[in-house]
Amino acid sequence: MIPLTFSLAVIFLLNIWTSGYATSCGANQTDINGLCCDLCPPGTYMKDFCTVNNPTVCSPCNEGYFSDKFIIFDRCQECQICQQEYAEKCTPTMNAKCSCRSGFLCSDNICSTCEENKCVTGEKVNKTAIPTGGGLVKYSYQCEPACADNTYFDVKEDKCKAFTQCSAFRLQERFPGNKTHNSVCSVYAGMQDSDSLQVIFGIGFVLLCFSLLVFVFHACTKNLRKHKANKNPILPVSTNISDFHLSKEESGIQLVIQDESKDCNTSGELYLGKETTH
Repeated sequence: MIPLTFSLAVIFLLNIWTSGYATSCGANQTDINGLCCDLCPPGTYMKDFCTVNNPTVCSPCNEGYFSDKFIIFDRCQECQICQQEYAEKCTPTMNAKCSCRSGFLCSDNICSTCEENKCVTGEKVNKTAIPTGGGLVKYSYQCEPACADNTYFDVKEDKCKAFTQCSAFRLQERFPGNKTHNSVCSVYAGMQDSDSLQVIFGIGFVLLCFSLLVFVFHACTKNLRKHKANKNPILPVSTNISDFHLSKEESGIQLVIQDESKDCNTSGELYLGKETTH
């Protein structure tokens, strides 16, 4: 019967010899049936193992499949199919990278599915990572205020701003601020009764002055128009024949008429003189 200690020693020596033989394979090689066979590079898969006379036979990955490292497998991995958008498309040496549209969030680290972002304006997303093994990490999302207390989120400037303190300006707060809007102050609510009366009288005085100014302007305009009319009166139309320019024919006729008038006046004077003689 073989002693127990001798059996253990033999097993120990065999383990050392096997480990030494296995580690004698080079980089990117593996021990297959006692032979150091080459691994297939990225973008390929192992079609046939190596033999004593033949090396390893590798074949390219088919469309829709990939291999991103040296492998001894007889097939490539299937490319990931994205639910919404592709950040990077699948290649023979790299898997696809997925992303979600605006308003959606990835459910895990490879964005296998997309879920709706339920946070509203003034809130931000708080992501919690939950490892599940196998390299997959799931995400859990919670909505929380984007700004601290006594502040609101300004959408236009895309930042948090402090609420306006109405009391600091002697104004009354009409509407309190919230996570998306500033406080609304009332202009007149913070005034005392005397202040309100002063404002009313001030507005009335301004309106009265404006009315007087309009009245004075209208009166001045009316007087100015009347003064211009008196300064440029309409001249009467002349009826004297001598004021008109006559042609030669018209001038001759006028001379004949004047001569006849003179003869008639002379005859009348002679006739009257004769009667006086008698």
